[in-house]
Amino acid sequence: MTEPDQGQADDPAHDPGTSPPLTGHAAVNEALRGLADLGSTPLADHHDRLAKAQETLQEALDRPDNQRDEGEPR
Repeated sequence: MTEPDQGQADDPAHDPGTSPPLTGHAAVNEALRGLADLGSTPLADHHDRLAKAQETLQEALDRPDNQRDEGEPR
């Protein structure tokens, strides 16, 4: 017996809301905000938005911990 696909992107009952989770890292939060409404945007826009988010996340990973966006070390 299989379970229903609850919470999946193609599940019409799934509503992820309009606010992405907050991570405590400004650059990561910005990247997630840029993807929050991806499901309701035209498919032609997906590549650019995903590429921008990936670039932002990669920069956040490459940045030393003491150079976080908030200007304060962890």
